[in-house]
Amino acid sequence: MYADASGGLAEFEPAEPEHRFANQLVRDAGDVVNGRRMYEVMGYWDEVDINDPETSSVEAEFARLWRETPKQVVSRGRPSLGPGAAILEGDVVKAVRAMKEADGPPIMLGAGADLFATLAEADLIDDFRFLIAPVAMGQGKAMFGSLTRPLHLRLTNSRQFDSGSVLLEYVRT
Repeated sequence: MYADASGGLAEFEPAEPEHRFANQLVRDAGDVVNGRRMYEVMGYWDEVDINDPETSSVEAEFARLWRETPKQVVSRGRPSLGPGAAILEGDVVKAVRAMKEADGPPIMLGAGADLFATLAEADLIDDFRFLIAPVAMGQGKAMFGSLTRPLHLRLTNSRQFDSGSVLLEYVRT
């Protein structure tokens, strides 16, 4: 499960090592493609006061990187957009394919099951990174519930964090 039954994300506070990993992903990204709900969750980082002494340096760095990185939001509606964000118009598969074919840094995907399945089944995801948090939800939304066919993956790396979370990295076989 990646979300509870109402679509909310499990409460998990990443420790500094997980945050540093996330910072590097955003630092390396040329664009971020988000589903609407994930974009709304990530909107928190547009509001963080990076000059507040209560904000850790790793969080301030993430907020700065998030604000600087262009974001494409896949949505049927018109959500409020923060800095550097735009609605990804038209056919999402064609739009992401065009982004991938352009020269530039990698595209980062933050999405729920439906958008994930759409892009995975169109062979538009090169690297799969799953951070498994030490939270058991019981009922909720399955990350792979929207796939219409199996994804065959090969593990390329794994990393255990002190918090108990595990990062699994795969490529398609």
